[in-house]
Parts: sequence; structure tokens; C-alpha cells
Amino acid sequence: MKIRIMSNSYTNMNLTHTSAIVIRSALGWATAALFGTTGILLMQIPGFPNLAAAQITAGTIGLVGGLSTVFLIRSTVGPVSWKQGLILPLVWALSCIIGATPQFFTSGTPLKMTVLTFYAFTLSGALGGAVTARIVRSLRKDTADSPIAPSVFIWSLGFGIAAIASGVVGERLSMIMPEWLAWFIAFEAMALIIGSAGGYSIAKLSGTTRPARGASAGNDPSPEVPGNNRRPIMILILLCLPFYLNDFSDIYVKDWRLWIGIDYIVVKLFPCLVLFGLIRSKKTDLPELGLTVPSPASFFAVFFIGALSGIFIDQNGYLVLGNFQGYLPIGGMPEIASPLWRWIDLTAGLIMTGICEELVFRGYLRTFLSRYTKRASIIVLISAIAFGLIHWSGGGARILVTSVIGAVFMILYLRTSSLPAIMMAHFAVNLVDYANVVPKDIFRFF
Repeated sequence: MKIRIMSNSYTNMNLTHTSAIVIRSALGWATAALFGTTGILLMQIPGFPNLAAAQITAGTIGLVGGLSTVFLIRSTVGPVSWKQGLILPLVWALSCIIGATPQFFTSGTPLKMTVLTFYAFTLSGALGGAVTARIVRSLRKDTADSPIAPSVFIWSLGFGIAAIASGVVGERLSMIMPEWLAWFIAFEAMALIIGSAGGYSIAKLSGTTRPARGASAGNDPSPEVPGNNRRPIMILILLCLPFYLNDFSDIYVKDWRLWIGIDYIVVKLFPCLVLFGLIRSKKTDLPELGLTVPSPASFFAVFFIGALSGIFIDQNGYLVLGNFQGYLPIGGMPEIASPLWRWIDLTAGLIMTGICEELVFRGYLRTFLSRYTKRASIIVLISAIAFGLIHWSGGGARILVTSVIGAVFMILYLRTSSLPAIMMAHFAVNLVDYANVVPKDIFRFF
């Protein structure tokens, strides 16, 4: 079965073909779950470690599922080299083991354990999905420049949902039938979900040649040769300085009304006015600032990855650092006494924070740094440090944690050249941290 390549730049996959790929993938992973029965039976041996049994089960499922994926790619996309055929099953075995392991090293409420399971398997699914997507893309020259984020997102989300569904099914069925049979059915359900998501991901990736709207994913803006023009440097200082000076208000301003006035006018409104002036004077444009319209798949993929990664880093980073804080916080925002203004700050205020900080420290800063270097690692490093230092009054740990989050956001931006989804992910991170809309404890695992 081969995918037909049309002469135009984009062709929707034939529904029948896509369905066939999904079904074959689901059956392949269902077969993998059958082989995983060996690990399930080990759980019935008295004294056999549950962790080892779970890892053997997961590793076996991943290994056989990865082999089935190799055969699927070979029959639908193109010939797979022996290295790719060897690496892919091993990566999927490792991914499944990574997903199954963390639950044995922590405990908590059922909700917390569900969140941990989702995190572990979405992360492991992203690892296997990224390797699979790269192999598929390497076999199709017409898709060499297509973004892999949506495909990785499908794999990752499918893995996370499958793990949760497996746990629910296994727990419920074990009440009415033998435990080994209940978990066998649960693993089969998990494998069918994983296989279906993986098949759809492969079908979409191998059949899509349309580049992302706006700029090509992963491509930097055309760098300008640095000269004697100091205007970009002055603009950068003008944009960034309010964020660094704002921490003085965290230290010295105790009246919440004055603090809000400074924060909203100086930090949120002023940089946006500067950028608006640059756009009006044609010194820059919307795509250079990352204000492009992504595809729905790309938007949700970036938002999903950015929000989950940012929340995890924000809620666990301080726990990991422990006593290695550098210096303690020397300031913080005052308590907002007005319920109305607190509601405004937790909604419109946090949205504005995400928009303004992303426009400056991802959008404009990337364009500025691209004048001097095309190396993504340097752009990520400098932007991460610059972003972390705007939180200097929060202490050394806050600088480190926000720097890591900034690095993740910049990596996503370099891959997509679009900021809207990252802005929303930024908002989600802040909402969980400040609004207490959900218990923070369910995201803390250290």
C-alpha cells in the first residue's frame, strides 16, 4: 500500500487509506499487548517485584508495538533502513518503560496519581512520537520541511489518554473478574488507543506537504548583517527595561492600587505601544513578532506541550532545587484587597502578561538575535537568561525556574514561528500558579 503523491502542494489523505493505516496500527499495538501478557503473569508470582513486572510488561508492549510501526511505515511510506528498524522498537520500549515507572516512586490522592500517569505517558509518548515522526519525514522528501509538532502531539496525547483509560478499566474490571484478566483487557484497550493515535499521526504526517502558515516551522527570520545602526539595540532596551525595573515596585510598593497602575501602564501597556509604533512605521511586521495564524493542529500541539511543560517546571522546579536557592526572595506583589480587581488581574491581567512577555522575550528578541546568529542554541540560551532575570526580586530559584520555562517556550517558537499558542500556554502556567483554580499539589511530584 503506497501513498499517492499529488502534483499540488497539499493533498488530503484519502479517507479509506487513512482508516486502513489507523486500523493496521491499532491491530499491531493490540498484538503487542498480547505479548505483554508475559509481564502480567509475572505479577501473579508471589514475591515478584511489581515494578519489574510493570516494566517488563510495558517494555514488551513498546518493543512489539515499535516493530509493528516499522512494518506499517515500510508498507505505507517507504523502505526503512536497518538502523531505523532497530532504533524505533527500542525507543518505543524505552518510552513505555519511562511511562510506567514513576507511579512506583510516589503516592498521593487518586487525582494526583492520575495527573502523574498522564504526565509520564504524554512525555514518553512524545519521545517515541518524535523519533517516529522524524523517520517518516526522512522517507518523504516532499515533507522534509513539514512540522512534526502536530504528529508528536497526537502520539503524546494518545499515550496519556490510553494510560488513564487503562487504569480506569483495569481498576473497575478487577472488581468483577480475576485481576490478571481485568488488566489484560485494560492493556488491550490501552494498546488500541495508542495504535489508533499512532496510525492517524503517521497518515497525516506522510500525507501532508503544506507548510505552516506564517513562517516555515523551525526556520529563523533571515538574519540581517549587523552594522552601525543602533536603533534595534535601543528598541530592545526600551522594550526590556520596564520588565527589569518593575521588580523595584515588588520590593518597595506596598499599596496594591499603585502597584497595579505601575504594572499595567509601564510593564504591559508601554512595550505594546512601542511595538505598535514599530509596526506603524514599518520597522517590523506581525510575522517578525510571531503574530501569525497557525493551523489548528499546530496551535493545540504547541499549547498542549507548552502548558504541560511550563506547569510541571513551575510547580516542581522549586521542590527540586530545595536549599540551592542562591538567594531568597526580596520582594513580591502586594495582596489585592478588591475582589473585582483581583478577578480582573487573574483574567485580563494574566492574559496581558502572557501577550506582552511573549512579544518581547520571544517575538522581538528572536528577531533581534537573528541579526547576529543563526544558532538556535545561542538564541534559546540568551533569551532564557533574559527572561529569567526579569524575575530577579523573586530570588535565585525563581530566576532558574523561569529561565527553564523561557527556554522551553523559545524552543517551541523556533519550531513554529507562531506565538499565539505560546501566549495561551504562558497564561495557563500563570493561572495555575496564581489563581488557585485547581489544587497545585496534584502537579507536584517531588
